[in-house]
Amino acid sequence: MTIWSKIAGSLLGVAVGDALGATVEFMTRGEISRQFGIHTEMIGEGYWQLAPGEVTDDTDMTMAVAKGILMDPGNPVRHIARFFADWAATDPKDIGNICRRVLTEGIRRGTDSEAEWLEVAELAHLQSGGRSGGNGSLMRTIPIVLAYYTNRDTMLHMALRQSRLTHYDPAAGECVVLYCDLVGRIINGKSLKPAVQETVREGSEDVPFKCNLLTEQIQTTGYAVHTLEAAINCAYQTDSFEEALTMAVNLGGDADTIGAVTGGIAGAYYGLEQIPSRWLEKLAVKKELLDLAERIYRLNNK
Repeated sequence: MTIWSKIAGSLLGVAVGDALGATVEFMTRGEISRQFGIHTEMIGEGYWQLAPGEVTDDTDMTMAVAKGILMDPGNPVRHIARFFADWAATDPKDIGNICRRVLTEGIRRGTDSEAEWLEVAELAHLQSGGRSGGNGSLMRTIPIVLAYYTNRDTMLHMALRQSRLTHYDPAAGECVVLYCDLVGRIINGKSLKPAVQETVREGSEDVPFKCNLLTEQIQTTGYAVHTLEAAINCAYQTDSFEEALTMAVNLGGDADTIGAVTGGIAGAYYGLEQIPSRWLEKLAVKKELLDLAERIYRLNNK
């Protein structure tokens, strides 16, 4: 499989998981089962009343990260923050609580530098009672891997910096680093299951993971640790992109983000060609994502 297929598969995999999962976001597994049997089609609607193939903040913020990187690959974080703020100023349908709090305050202050954004993120962390460990920085981080997979130290450094723009909690940062390391291993040629096993071993006492959980043991809250563990299990326990994403979104809860994070892993491993065409054809931002994938691919393959 080509590097291009892995990069495009991972980036579009995020959006596919987001658009597929958004239909059943906030539903329980029982509610999904009663309404759909198994949810497998990109039909929109749901809590946000989306059009088929429409995406949410998971993809919007992922695209902002990609655009920031392309502005200045050597030092993208300030540009990433600006794209976040520009997006938040459009009053999007879906934006997480911590991201909303940070970006709203940053816009109010006219925040520009990375250091200033970190101050705002710390303030939001304190004002929320120390609860900034959500999955909002995890869901958007795939472009960091795709741009810097040839240099692990740079990749993990950039991943942590983009996470801290909004999520001050160390658990969120650790999840982002583990996720990027996992997908980076896959892009660099490691098979999926050994790559997941390495990630599970590297989890700390504060951020522990298992990859062989029963479905009823998988937690689907917006906590970054729960989301990454859910995605790891969906990728590890299945044998195709479609199976992984179907398992992910049918878990319920924060289904769009679990789908997006799973899509980043599965898309990197199975490649663009293995994403079902019926999903890709409906994806509203397909053309823009393919363009971003091509431009990011060229950073390491000129």
